[in-house]
Amino acid sequence: MDTVDLSATRLESENEIDNAIYAVLCAAFCEEDDAPIRRLVRLRLMDAPTPLQVLDAVCDELRWRGRLRFEEQRRLQASHVLAAFLDLPRSERENLSLMAVG
Repeated sequence: MDTVDLSATRLESENEIDNAIYAVLCAAFCEEDDAPIRRLVRLRLMDAPTPLQVLDAVCDELRWRGRLRFEEQRRLQASHVLAAFLDLPRSERENLSLMAVG
């Protein structure tokens, strides 16, 4: 499997950014879908963040809430989740419906 350079990619659309946040929170950090946390993570990010910035923002928010455990292992897992997410065509990353309706 080719290594994906997560620092070279920018997430551009709001949907793509939201889906990346959701993937990291749920798949890598085993957090339940929590819309308020996703919104606060998004507020920590600038426009067109890198996947690594998304990961840092998720870690910062979970750390602030006292919910960040096994950070080193979770970051590694998140890198794999983000690499799989980035392996999708951009159109699928933007239009993928990962988040629960509600």
